[in-house]
Amino acid sequence: MRLTPTEWKVLELLLRNPGRLVTRQTLLTEIWGSEHVTDTGYLRLYLAQLRKKLESDPSRPRHLLTESGMGYRFEA
Repeated sequence: MRLTPTEWKVLELLLRNPGRLVTRQTLLTEIWGSEHVTDTGYLRLYLAQLRKKLESDPSRPRHLLTESGMGYRFEA
């Protein structure tokens, strides 16, 4: 399976923090820089792409979880 460089960055940040919430601000700052801290559309897009590639049922993710209004979490 192929992941884009940005998909790898998103996934890496989540995998380095298994079971812990990674805030939207942290993801946006680490990947796109502090000037993009309000661009949450980026995250929705990339998480949707990752779910399509990695989850058996992307509409009911088991591993790449959304914490509504806060961020994302990786569960093994």
